[in-house]
Amino acid sequence: MKKKIWFFAIASVVSIVLFQSCYYDKADLLYPGGNAACDTSVVAKYTSDVMPVMNNSCNASGCHNTASASSGVILDTYAGVKVQALNGRLIGSIEHINGTMPKGGAKLTTCTITKIQQWVNSGTPNN
Repeated sequence: MKKKIWFFAIASVVSIVLFQSCYYDKADLLYPGGNAACDTSVVAKYTSDVMPVMNNSCNASGCHNTASASSGVILDTYAGVKVQALNGRLIGSIEHINGTMPKGGAKLTTCTITKIQQWVNSGTPNN
């Protein structure tokens, strides 16, 4: 009887180890663009680095544009983005510190967040 208990105990442990060790993630599928080179040697610009992200991730769904202004946040104008950048809510939201943005979407890539942070650190120029 003791042999059967030991056999089942060992078989259970081996099964658990085998099933867990067979699972793996493909990073390129889970984090598209996550391994791409990130050039931060040039200071990020509003028109080429920040505005496209706002349009694709914040305004396209109709959340933070002038018409809907979810939570009073407008991100389809330079002035609106600047307000959120200067009060810290923009970076806090995209880094998932002050909520999770974009809502219902994947977190922005580290490179994208770095570029937006760089733009904020450079004084949020309208360039």
